[in-house]
Amino acid sequence: MNLLEQAYEIAKKELRDCYDKFGIVAGRHHFSDYWGRDGFFGALGSLELGDLGIVRKQIDLFYKNQRADGLIPYRLMNGPVNLGKYLGKKQKKYDFPRPNYRLRNIFQEIFDGTTLAIIFFSELGLMGEEARPDRISETKKALRYLDKKERNGLLWDGIMAEWNDTAYKFGNLLYSNVLYLKALSSLNLMLDKIKASDPEIKNKERQISQNLRRVLWNGKYFADWRDYKRQDYFYPFGNLLAVCWGLTTPAESQTILEECRKVKAGFTLETNSPRYPFFRIDLLQHLIGMGDYQNKSSLWWQPACAYAVALTNSGNKKQAREQLQLMAKRIVANQGVYECYDRSGIPLKRLFYKSEHPFAWSAGMFVWAVNQARKHGILEN
Repeated sequence: MNLLEQAYEIAKKELRDCYDKFGIVAGRHHFSDYWGRDGFFGALGSLELGDLGIVRKQIDLFYKNQRADGLIPYRLMNGPVNLGKYLGKKQKKYDFPRPNYRLRNIFQEIFDGTTLAIIFFSELGLMGEEARPDRISETKKALRYLDKKERNGLLWDGIMAEWNDTAYKFGNLLYSNVLYLKALSSLNLMLDKIKASDPEIKNKERQISQNLRRVLWNGKYFADWRDYKRQDYFYPFGNLLAVCWGLTTPAESQTILEECRKVKAGFTLETNSPRYPFFRIDLLQHLIGMGDYQNKSSLWWQPACAYAVALTNSGNKKQAREQLQLMAKRIVANQGVYECYDRSGIPLKRLFYKSEHPFAWSAGMFVWAVNQARKHGILEN
């Protein structure tokens, strides 16, 4: 096998290693719970592999724990959280996963379990799965909940309520609102397919698309977030998801990709640019020596894989192949797809933290990136 094929086989195995009784767990050590963002982004790879059964389980798990007001959990716990879990000690498991709706179970509510569940329910429908009437009703209830959480015409998040959950960001977050727009887009396509179109949902999609540009577009890319003003940090992952999912115009895609070329780092891209200042990172992260965990220092797969898909979908064949080869080389060198890495490309290891492995999110997105390239003929000689 060539390098890319070797890496693909490693990623495929490690994604499937995270398949569990009720869905896809984030990892097998300290991230052994059903995190919505980890499991659903991992499911991008599962769909490519034809592993529809595990994706159905993931969707069912999250929808079955929908709250009465419509919020779907962002995480379901397999067991209690304590220091031993992060040090690799075996933990007692609950009989059934327990839902979390709020950050650390006490702070602000988190939205991405809801938006991601809608995305994958809709994507399965677009692939021919029967869209149950009760599930459509549950989805509309979730959208009514999200509608109440808008400000400036977009979702308004609390502090640390997104993937980069170590940074003190709040307000109209790019990550949350790209997922929101994708959820509306996929749902509308699915409803059109089954001849059950909803004018209100179509109108909501148009509104969010317009407001995303009005509030966050700065002429070159979508800003990281807006609180009391637009914060023009460049956040590659959120911008690239918009490109991957066809939520940007060709001109917007081009300028976003131009910005991405400026922040390439090893096999991936920086998490953000410029670096967030000291005061914007959670104090606990600083105290345990992890202030750089998600702040233009550690290297992550999320922007790397999204970059490969964005290049593929934009017709940049040569650059897409180069990006895939860079990622494949890193996977084969480490014989695994780890959560995150230091600047040299070695899996991150600190006094109180060790990079998770296997890691569903990383492995699944790499499988997705390779298969997207295959479908577009990017890997043909």
